[in-house]
Amino acid sequence: MSSKDNALYHVPHSKRQKTSHDTSSSLAFTSQLSSLISTAKTSSRPTSGRSHKKKDDIFASHNRNSAKRAKKDLEDDGAKTARRDGEAVDSAAWARSKRKMEEKARLYAAMKRGDLEDDDGKLMVDFDSKWAAEQEKGGDNRWDNESSEGSEEEDEMIEWEDEFGRTRKGKKSEMMKQQRRKALEAEIAERKRPVAPDKVIWGDTVQADAFNPDRDIQDKMDELARKRDKSLTPPPDEHFDSKKEVRSKGVGFMQFSMDAEERKKQMEGLEKEREETERKRKERDEVMDERRRKLEERKRLIEEKRGKRRADDFLNNLGEEMATGQQEAQ
Repeated sequence: MSSKDNALYHVPHSKRQKTSHDTSSSLAFTSQLSSLISTAKTSSRPTSGRSHKKKDDIFASHNRNSAKRAKKDLEDDGAKTARRDGEAVDSAAWARSKRKMEEKARLYAAMKRGDLEDDDGKLMVDFDSKWAAEQEKGGDNRWDNESSEGSEEEDEMIEWEDEFGRTRKGKKSEMMKQQRRKALEAEIAERKRPVAPDKVIWGDTVQADAFNPDRDIQDKMDELARKRDKSLTPPPDEHFDSKKEVRSKGVGFMQFSMDAEERKKQMEGLEKEREETERKRKERDEVMDERRRKLEERKRLIEEKRGKRRADDFLNNLGEEMATGQQEAQ
């Protein structure tokens, strides 16, 4: 709702205008203070019961662009401060990066010269492959490093004999590179060779126990024997003691004596009892076998008699039937 409609809707006019407290700069603070003073003077005037429309005071609000200019000044100050700090940080980072790049350049130059060995493959650069590729492409093979750059001795053309006996012509740097490569291959081959045993005796030597691979083992066993306790070897026999256990052993359980002699007597007595039991069991089995044999023989005789009697009865019945048949026929 605009200020023109306040009288139409009987909306009371506010005695104090709300202002924004922008104290971002001295200029904004001055404008704010002027507006507050003018507002206080206006509100102190006597007012009648009827509200009248008042004109806007030129000091009611500060200049519109002053706050923006003050804010921009603060941003510019902050940017300058950040720029100064950033320049200090960037200079330190630049110096550190430059130092690292110089170290990498020196390492790279040493790797290209072949002065640095890379047996573990940590450097991840195969200069031999790069050199071969450059040779195939016909490129320039000069070493661009600070120690050999511009050296006329390494670029002069010489003749040398390779490992196959061929005479080759090329730059001195190429010959040095091949020599370093051969030395590296020879060193690798030497490392791969098995180590010769150090306890072998060469030549005509007469001595006892010249080569005994079991000597170390025997020495270790003797050392263990010396460190071992002085107890009996082997330890005494330990037998079961039923008194140490609380449980039901069963009807046939027997506790042997812990004394060796008494235990031996008990074992001999049990052995005799076992032999006697086996002898009696064998005699009883023999008696039972004899009785079983007699029963079988008696059963066989009874079966024979029974069969003979049945045959006689059959023949008698047959004779009687035949006699009866003849009589009836007559």
